[in-house]
Amino acid sequence: MGDYAEPQNIAIIAPRGEENVELDTPDGIETPYDNRHLHRWIWFIAGPTACGKTTIAKALAKDLDFTFLEGDDYHPKANVEKMSRGEPLTDADRAGWLQALAEHETAHPPSFPPSSKLPHMVMTCSALKKHYRDVLREGGAEAKNLRIRFVFLDGPEALLARRAAERKGHYAGANLVRSQFEALERPNSEDEPDVLVVDVDRPLEDTMRDVMNKVKEAMMRDDGSYLKVL
Repeated sequence: MGDYAEPQNIAIIAPRGEENVELDTPDGIETPYDNRHLHRWIWFIAGPTACGKTTIAKALAKDLDFTFLEGDDYHPKANVEKMSRGEPLTDADRAGWLQALAEHETAHPPSFPPSSKLPHMVMTCSALKKHYRDVLREGGAEAKNLRIRFVFLDGPEALLARRAAERKGHYAGANLVRSQFEALERPNSEDEPDVLVVDVDRPLEDTMRDVMNKVKEAMMRDDGSYLKVL
């Protein structure tokens, strides 16, 4: 057998068939494509309150070296106050928030290099209904170079209500879980093939591992435009 060469810890993103200019990656690896034509990945980590969106999204973003954005930070003050009182949001309440997130998808153009982060994002958003997810998909359709994908964290209502009651310092309390399950439209693979459904009724470490594996597998399958050598 020949000598084994240890693979370098690099990440390369390029659309198939693009051969424009030579770029240097942060590790000095030359890649034959123009960053103006890069596909950008945006992964929304979705699900009802207390399903673990922020924890899992941060871990995924760190693992992939993607930018993390907390979707709840884009709620207007009136929404936050309403949820703090235990009042569920309506479709009208969420409309402006979802639009803000959709617009933010195109607000960070590729910057590879000089940024140490790759030009992709992991964002949190409950995205409870198919219509809400469709709003977030619209940004990708308009921008052409965006690939919008979802990880839906699914678990029983009783589990999430218990988690919400136990956590500290979050304005969305256990009394919101019931209303979110009433509004919930679980995705299915036939109607929404861009959504990965992951069970959270197990130890957090197992859920995180499953999410990371499924996300990486999905990006590898998607026309070969993502390559991560560990």
